[in-house]
Amino acid sequence: MDVNAIVQEILDRVLLPFGVVSHDTRHVKVDKIDGSDVKVNNDEYVVYRVLSNRPRAYGDGAQILFRAYVDVNYYYTYEKTDGRVAGVKSRLQAVKREILRDEHFRIANDITDTPDVDNPYRGLNVEFAYIGSVGNG
Repeated sequence: MDVNAIVQEILDRVLLPFGVVSHDTRHVKVDKIDGSDVKVNNDEYVVYRVLSNRPRAYGDGAQILFRAYVDVNYYYTYEKTDGRVAGVKSRLQAVKREILRDEHFRIANDITDTPDVDNPYRGLNVEFAYIGSVGNG
């Protein structure tokens, strides 16, 4: 089970058609999207990270439960009152729906604003919990 790969695949499937790129742990700027004619949307991007708990071991000491938290931050350059923010929110809702289609994911913290900082980006955050049995994902 590779939670990073699962999340990246979902984010790419949902967001790349809108030119929004995503990457784990850092913002990656690209000039074009491989295999696509869609123009990169440089006003929006997504950074996610997977945070794991200490593995749970039972009885014989073997791990039988894997739990990780996935923190998804969707950043945009628009003012919060800009009409384009509705599209950002809609895309993040679509990401949320797609991630929750996987029975291993649950909402840990629903969508909230990220703190404003002195840079051109504002953002929204949502956190998921991934829970799976070792051996069957």
